[in-house]
Amino acid sequence: MASEAVKDFFKRLPVMFLVVVFGTGSWVAINGMWVELPLLVALGIPEGFNLASQLVIIIQVANIGPLTFTLANWWAPKGLKIEVQTICLVMVIGIASTLMMVFFWDVTSVWNIGNNIRSTALLCLAFFLSIVDCTSSVAFTPFMARFKHMYLTWYFVGEGFSALLPSLVALGQGVGGDICVADNTYKEVREIGNEIYVVNCTSWMRQAKPANFPPEDFFWFLFCMMSCSAIAFVLLNVLPIAKREYIRAELVQGIKSSNSGSGVENHGMQERSKGMTGNHGTIDNISDTPQNEVVSSQEEELIPTPSGLSKLQYAYLFIILGFVNALSNGILPSIQSFSAGAYGLNTYLLAATLANVANPVACFIVMAAPSMSRLLVGVMTFLGTFAGSYCLATAAMSPTPPLQQEMTGSVLIVLAWICVSGIFSYTKATIGWILRNQPDNRVLLIWFGGVTQLGSLVGAVIMFPLVNTLYLFEGYYEDACADYADNMYVSCDGVMPTTVTA
Repeated sequence: MASEAVKDFFKRLPVMFLVVVFGTGSWVAINGMWVELPLLVALGIPEGFNLASQLVIIIQVANIGPLTFTLANWWAPKGLKIEVQTICLVMVIGIASTLMMVFFWDVTSVWNIGNNIRSTALLCLAFFLSIVDCTSSVAFTPFMARFKHMYLTWYFVGEGFSALLPSLVALGQGVGGDICVADNTYKEVREIGNEIYVVNCTSWMRQAKPANFPPEDFFWFLFCMMSCSAIAFVLLNVLPIAKREYIRAELVQGIKSSNSGSGVENHGMQERSKGMTGNHGTIDNISDTPQNEVVSSQEEELIPTPSGLSKLQYAYLFIILGFVNALSNGILPSIQSFSAGAYGLNTYLLAATLANVANPVACFIVMAAPSMSRLLVGVMTFLGTFAGSYCLATAAMSPTPPLQQEMTGSVLIVLAWICVSGIFSYTKATIGWILRNQPDNRVLLIWFGGVTQLGSLVGAVIMFPLVNTLYLFEGYYEDACADYADNMYVSCDGVMPTTVTA
């Protein structure tokens, strides 16, 4: 039995890999923009740190993409599924936008409003990238509904990598931070008591850390990730090994198996298959699947149609989903620089990176031990909210949060952000798993994406005026030359041996 399970795993491994690569294209572009922001500011982009708040608005305006998809799906003729065409379109937009970002990210122009210099190309391309990423929330998950249940979790793993991989590349790039460098050395005559001494002095200045490679190379990396995601999507649609993992292949095999039985059993199976097809169902027309692409009856069994949850239970799951996304995608990201940044740049970068590591790890846990417990969803939401409250409290107390100069403070804030990312990722993946196992799951997964975007929008709208208009949060800026601050960034390191008597 164990050997059969191992063989089955390795048989499905290529499809798992393609699903993960496909998932990495979901939010890689915007996540990449966020982690590259410190370097863009250090290189003198006109918007400076205000670019962050402008990106928040751009991302929310880009929700026109998922809104258009949802309306088109609602008005589409019965039985027509538009996620494949939508994914093809957004993939082309994403690849073209990341490629153009390589060459035009630093192109500026003067806007008539205020006669200010703006990064026009960067802002426009960020809008198109936001459309791609926002639309992925409502188009990618319904596409995964055609695959067997286990693959949705692998998709969430890939979605986690869409945040992790750009963060790791940005760390290797050396994004953000200042260093203190010697600006000038000179001799200075000072009178000490009744004697005059000649001392060696050095003036210091802050300077942005030089990056290990320029933004162009980073945007090439994003272009490659989007291209790989698009290639994986094409292969998932055309490869026989991928088509064998479609749910409709399971249905065909069930019918084939029943053909060897009695006529009554065969008729019952056919009636059952008819009930599972139709508009917004999870099973396509079985005639679309060649018989040579259907797995053997010894390996697969027909998955029964679940009874489904009540309206109240669906409402419970979607309310939690919206709340979790409002926190994890809207409220908490807006204050991470105030929360973790108050403990130093190294702590901030560590918290951001390890939080992104926790995302795919949480999805692996869901894959290894999936749960349909709605009580567990509620408990995990409570724990994630508790950790998020600590992050929000430290941001509110910035620039002097508790335990700021102690290792304990840095450890606690890093752990808090890891818990926020991991717990909320687990919660969202579990809700996705529950919905994936319900009747009419394609429509439910479209709602899953829509509620995800709606919750993110609400969170961002709440935080934008608090951060950018009311200025309720104050940032902490670490001074690399703090040791010399009391002497105007000048240090004198000693007395010359030769002295002159007054």
